[in-house]
Amino acid sequence: MRAMIAVLIRMVVFLIAVTPAYAESSYPTQEDLQDDPTTVVNRPVNVQGLTGLIMTNSAYTQPKGRIVAGLSAIAENSEVPDFSIVQGIATVTAGIADRVEFGVRAHVIGTNLGSSATSEIGVGDTDLLVKWRASSQGDTMPAIAFGLAYTLPTGDSEKGLRGVENEGVRIMVIGTSEKEMPGDYFIGVYFEGQVVVNEWSTRTDANPRVEKYGVFNAGLLFPLTEDRNLQAVFEYSTIVKKDIPSIYEENHRATMPGLRFVTENFNLSLGVQFYRRDAAGATTDERYIGTISYAF
Repeated sequence: MRAMIAVLIRMVVFLIAVTPAYAESSYPTQEDLQDDPTTVVNRPVNVQGLTGLIMTNSAYTQPKGRIVAGLSAIAENSEVPDFSIVQGIATVTAGIADRVEFGVRAHVIGTNLGSSATSEIGVGDTDLLVKWRASSQGDTMPAIAFGLAYTLPTGDSEKGLRGVENEGVRIMVIGTSEKEMPGDYFIGVYFEGQVVVNEWSTRTDANPRVEKYGVFNAGLLFPLTEDRNLQAVFEYSTIVKKDIPSIYEENHRATMPGLRFVTENFNLSLGVQFYRRDAAGATTDERYIGTISYAF
C-alpha cells in the first residue's frame, strides 16, 4: 500500500513539473487553451471527486489555487434483489498546478438488505485522485486528460461496506469537446474509459486474487437559459467484467437525465439514473443522485 501511495505522489510531482513547460511549448495563447469562462459558467466537481458532470469526468481541471468542497448523495431502492442503499459522499478537490487537480473522496453508507434487522451504517472506502489535462481542445480534436485514483480500504468489512480488501487502482482516459453552436447555442460532449484493478488477498498469499474490470461513462450538456446558469445533462454509464459485486459497483447499464444550476462558484446538480443490473431477473431500478458544491 505504501508503494502505491508513493507512486501516486511521484505522479503528482511529475505532472506539476512537466505541465508548465508542456503548456509553454505547445499552447502559447489563452485562445488555444479554450478555457474561456464566459463559455462555461462553472465546471464543478462530480460524485467521483473530479471536475465533470454528475457521474462522468471531464477533461478539464480546476484552475491553480481553486478549491472545491462538495457533498453528494446516491439513494437506491431495489425490488429484485430486495435491498436499499444510501451513500453520502464528501469531496475536496483542488487545482494544484495548471491543468492538474487533486481530490479526496470519502463515504458514509447506509444499507438495508431486505429488513430492518439487516440495516447497517458506517464509513466506506476513501479515494485519492489526481487528473492531468494532457491537451486542450482543438478545431477537430477534443481535450484529453488522464486520471489516477487510489482506493484505501477504510470501509467496515464486517458490515460489508468495503469495496476492496487491500487496495485498488483506477486508471482513467477522458475526452471532452465543448462547442459554440449557431444561434448562441452550446453543447458539451464528455466521455471516459476506466480500467480498475482491485487486490482482494493478502500480500503473503502465493496466489493473490486480483480483480480487473472496465468502466465507461459518457454525457451531454445543454444550457437551457441565455445566461447558461440552468443546464440539462444526459449521461450513460456501464460496467463490464466485474467478478466481485460490491455496494459501490457491479455490472450494469444505466441512463440518467438531470438538471444543473450553476453560478460562478456554486453548483447544484440533480439526476435520476435508470439502473439495470446484468444479473438474471434483476429489475430496472431508479437511483436518485445529487451533488452540491462551492468553489473558493
